[in-house]
Amino acid sequence: MNDLNTRKKQGVRAVRHRLGKVQIPVALGMTVVWMLLFDGFQPRTESLGIALLGFTVSVAIMMVFPLPPIVPGFRFWPVQGVRMFFYVLVKMAVASFQVTAQVFRPGPPVKSSVVSVRLRTDSDLMLVCTAITVSVIPGSVIVEVAQPEHVLYVHVLGAESEAEAEKAKEDILELEERIVRALGTRENIAELEAAQAAGKGNT
Repeated sequence: MNDLNTRKKQGVRAVRHRLGKVQIPVALGMTVVWMLLFDGFQPRTESLGIALLGFTVSVAIMMVFPLPPIVPGFRFWPVQGVRMFFYVLVKMAVASFQVTAQVFRPGPPVKSSVVSVRLRTDSDLMLVCTAITVSVIPGSVIVEVAQPEHVLYVHVLGAESEAEAEKAKEDILELEERIVRALGTRENIAELEAAQAAGKGNT
Protein backbone atom coordinates (compact mmCIF):
# COMPACT_ATOMS: atom_id res chain seq x y z
CA MET A 1 0.00 0.00 0.00
CA ASN A 2 2.83 2.37 0.90
CA ASP A 3 4.53 1.59 -2.41
CA LEU A 4 1.31 2.44 -4.27
CA ASN A 5 0.99 5.76 -2.46
CA THR A 6 4.65 6.52 -3.13
CA ARG A 7 4.21 5.84 -6.85
CA LYS A 8 1.11 8.05 -6.92
CA LYS A 9 2.98 10.90 -5.25
CA GLN A 10 5.87 10.49 -7.67
CA GLY A 11 3.42 10.53 -10.58
CA VAL A 12 1.77 13.72 -9.30
CA ARG A 13 5.19 15.35 -8.85
CA ALA A 14 6.19 14.33 -12.37
CA VAL A 15 3.00 15.86 -13.82
CA ARG A 16 3.55 19.07 -11.85
CA HIS A 17 7.14 19.19 -13.06
CA ARG A 18 5.98 18.80 -16.66
CA LEU A 19 3.31 21.46 -16.19
CA GLY A 20 6.01 23.77 -14.87
CA LYS A 21 7.78 23.41 -18.22
CA VAL A 22 4.74 24.77 -20.10
CA GLN A 23 5.36 28.30 -21.38
CA ILE A 24 1.96 29.98 -21.55
CA PRO A 25 2.93 32.65 -24.15
CA VAL A 26 4.24 29.92 -26.46
CA ALA A 27 1.10 27.84 -25.87
CA LEU A 28 -1.06 30.85 -26.75
CA GLY A 29 0.98 31.42 -29.91
CA MET A 30 0.53 27.80 -30.91
CA THR A 31 -3.21 28.16 -30.23
CA VAL A 32 -3.38 31.14 -32.60
CA VAL A 33 -1.67 29.10 -35.31
CA TRP A 34 -4.10 26.23 -34.60
CA MET A 35 -7.08 28.55 -35.01
CA LEU A 36 -5.71 29.98 -38.24
CA LEU A 37 -5.29 26.48 -39.63
CA PHE A 38 -8.87 25.53 -38.74
CA ASP A 39 -10.55 28.89 -39.49
CA GLY A 40 -11.18 29.35 -35.80
CA PHE A 41 -11.56 33.12 -36.08
CA GLN A 42 -14.76 32.75 -38.08
CA PRO A 43 -17.87 33.96 -36.17
CA ARG A 44 -19.38 30.55 -35.46
CA THR A 45 -20.30 28.45 -32.44
CA GLU A 46 -17.39 26.03 -32.94
CA SER A 47 -14.73 28.75 -32.60
CA LEU A 48 -14.56 28.58 -28.79
CA GLY A 49 -14.22 24.79 -28.91
CA ILE A 50 -11.47 25.07 -31.53
CA ALA A 51 -9.61 27.55 -29.29
CA LEU A 52 -9.91 25.33 -26.20
CA LEU A 53 -8.87 22.24 -28.13
CA GLY A 54 -5.91 24.09 -29.67
CA PHE A 55 -4.73 25.30 -26.25
CA THR A 56 -5.11 21.81 -24.77
CA VAL A 57 -3.14 20.25 -27.61
CA SER A 58 -0.46 22.94 -27.26
CA VAL A 59 -0.07 22.28 -23.53
CA ALA A 60 0.04 18.52 -24.12
CA ILE A 61 2.75 18.90 -26.77
CA MET A 62 4.84 21.08 -24.46
CA MET A 63 4.44 18.59 -21.61
CA VAL A 64 5.56 15.65 -23.76
CA PHE A 65 8.26 17.62 -25.60
CA PRO A 66 9.44 20.36 -23.21
CA LEU A 67 10.92 23.38 -24.95
CA PRO A 68 13.95 25.28 -23.67
CA PRO A 69 13.05 28.62 -22.09
CA ILE A 70 12.85 31.56 -24.48
CA VAL A 71 15.68 33.96 -23.80
CA PRO A 72 15.32 36.92 -23.66
CA GLY A 73 11.64 36.21 -24.31
CA PHE A 74 9.17 38.86 -25.32
CA ARG A 75 7.04 41.55 -23.78
CA PHE A 76 3.44 42.24 -24.79
CA TRP A 77 2.59 45.88 -25.45
CA PRO A 78 -1.25 46.05 -25.37
CA VAL A 79 -1.86 49.08 -27.61
CA GLN A 80 0.67 47.98 -30.21
CA GLY A 81 -0.67 44.42 -29.91
CA VAL A 82 -4.17 45.56 -30.83
CA ARG A 83 -2.78 47.58 -33.74
CA MET A 84 -0.80 44.60 -34.96
CA PHE A 85 -3.84 42.30 -34.72
CA PHE A 86 -6.06 44.54 -36.83
CA TYR A 87 -3.22 45.26 -39.26
CA VAL A 88 -2.71 41.52 -39.89
CA LEU A 89 -6.48 41.00 -40.12
CA VAL A 90 -6.80 43.70 -42.79
CA LYS A 91 -3.76 42.36 -44.67
CA MET A 92 -5.28 38.87 -44.71
CA ALA A 93 -8.63 40.17 -45.99
CA VAL A 94 -7.08 42.34 -48.71
CA ALA A 95 -4.65 39.59 -49.76
CA SER A 96 -7.52 37.10 -50.02
CA PHE A 97 -9.34 39.32 -52.51
CA GLN A 98 -6.13 39.96 -54.45
CA VAL A 99 -5.29 36.26 -54.74
CA THR A 100 -8.85 35.47 -55.83
CA ALA A 101 -8.69 38.18 -58.49
CA GLN A 102 -5.31 36.93 -59.73
CA VAL A 103 -6.53 33.34 -59.96
CA PHE A 104 -9.64 34.20 -61.98
CA ARG A 105 -8.02 36.95 -64.06
CA PRO A 106 -8.18 36.14 -67.78
CA GLY A 107 -4.95 36.02 -69.71
CA PRO A 108 -1.56 34.40 -69.12
CA PRO A 109 -0.75 32.70 -65.80
CA VAL A 110 0.13 34.95 -62.89
CA LYS A 111 3.88 35.30 -62.40
CA SER A 112 5.58 35.27 -59.03
CA SER A 113 8.87 36.27 -57.47
CA VAL A 114 11.02 35.11 -54.58
CA VAL A 115 12.20 38.10 -52.55
CA SER A 116 14.85 38.17 -49.84
CA VAL A 117 14.29 40.36 -46.80
CA ARG A 118 16.93 41.01 -44.15
CA LEU A 119 15.12 41.56 -40.88
CA ARG A 120 16.31 44.37 -38.66
CA THR A 121 16.42 42.57 -35.32
CA ASP A 122 18.61 39.61 -34.35
CA SER A 123 15.93 38.03 -32.15
CA ASP A 124 15.13 34.45 -33.16
CA LEU A 125 11.69 34.84 -31.56
CA MET A 126 10.86 37.90 -33.68
CA LEU A 127 12.16 36.02 -36.72
CA VAL A 128 9.84 33.08 -36.04
CA CYS A 129 6.84 35.34 -35.33
CA THR A 130 7.41 37.28 -38.55
CA ALA A 131 7.87 34.13 -40.63
CA ILE A 132 4.67 32.55 -39.26
CA THR A 133 2.64 35.71 -39.83
CA VAL A 134 3.94 36.14 -43.38
CA SER A 135 2.97 32.53 -44.11
CA VAL A 136 -0.65 32.93 -42.97
CA ILE A 137 -1.23 35.93 -45.26
CA PRO A 138 -2.56 34.60 -48.61
CA GLY A 139 -0.19 34.92 -51.55
CA SER A 140 3.06 34.72 -49.56
CA VAL A 141 4.96 31.57 -48.56
CA ILE A 142 8.27 31.26 -46.72
CA VAL A 143 10.71 29.39 -48.96
CA GLU A 144 13.76 29.50 -46.71
CA VAL A 145 15.00 31.11 -43.52
CA ALA A 146 18.72 31.91 -43.47
CA GLN A 147 20.46 31.77 -40.10
CA PRO A 148 22.30 33.54 -38.55
CA GLU A 149 21.76 36.26 -41.15
CA HIS A 150 18.05 36.56 -40.28
CA VAL A 151 17.02 36.67 -43.93
CA LEU A 152 13.60 35.51 -45.08
CA TYR A 153 13.17 34.21 -48.62
CA VAL A 154 9.51 34.67 -49.49
CA HIS A 155 7.58 33.47 -52.55
CA VAL A 156 5.19 36.30 -53.44
CA LEU A 157 2.31 35.61 -55.81
CA GLY A 158 1.77 38.32 -58.42
CA ALA A 159 5.07 40.17 -57.91
CA GLU A 160 5.91 40.38 -61.61
CA SER A 161 8.03 43.53 -61.73
CA GLU A 162 10.93 44.95 -59.74
CA ALA A 163 8.62 47.60 -58.28
CA GLU A 164 6.13 44.95 -57.09
CA ALA A 165 8.96 42.91 -55.55
CA GLU A 166 10.20 46.00 -53.68
CA LYS A 167 6.65 46.68 -52.49
CA ALA A 168 6.46 43.10 -51.16
CA LYS A 169 9.72 43.63 -49.25
CA GLU A 170 8.40 46.86 -47.75
CA ASP A 171 5.22 45.08 -46.64
CA ILE A 172 7.23 42.34 -44.90
CA LEU A 173 9.41 44.91 -43.14
CA GLU A 174 6.29 46.79 -42.07
CA LEU A 175 4.91 43.54 -40.69
CA GLU A 176 8.17 42.91 -38.82
CA GLU A 177 7.97 46.39 -37.28
CA ARG A 178 4.40 45.83 -36.11
CA ILE A 179 5.36 42.51 -34.52
CA VAL A 180 8.47 43.86 -32.81
CA ARG A 181 6.61 46.86 -31.39
CA ALA A 182 3.80 44.57 -30.15
CA LEU A 183 5.79 41.61 -28.82
CA GLY A 184 9.45 42.64 -28.66
CA THR A 185 11.52 43.56 -25.65
CA ARG A 186 12.85 47.07 -25.18
CA GLU A 187 16.15 45.85 -26.62
CA ASN A 188 14.38 44.51 -29.73
CA ILE A 189 12.57 47.81 -30.26
CA ALA A 190 15.78 49.81 -29.78
CA GLU A 191 17.54 47.54 -32.27
CA LEU A 192 14.73 48.03 -34.79
CA GLU A 193 14.79 51.82 -34.41
CA ALA A 194 18.58 51.92 -34.74
CA ALA A 195 18.37 49.89 -37.97
CA GLN A 196 15.65 52.21 -39.28
CA ALA A 197 17.76 55.26 -38.48
CA ALA A 198 20.69 53.69 -40.31
CA GLY A 199 18.50 52.89 -43.33
CA LYS A 200 18.98 49.12 -43.03
CA GLY A 201 16.44 46.59 -44.19
CA ASN A 202 16.67 44.82 -47.49
CA THR A 203 19.34 42.57 -48.88
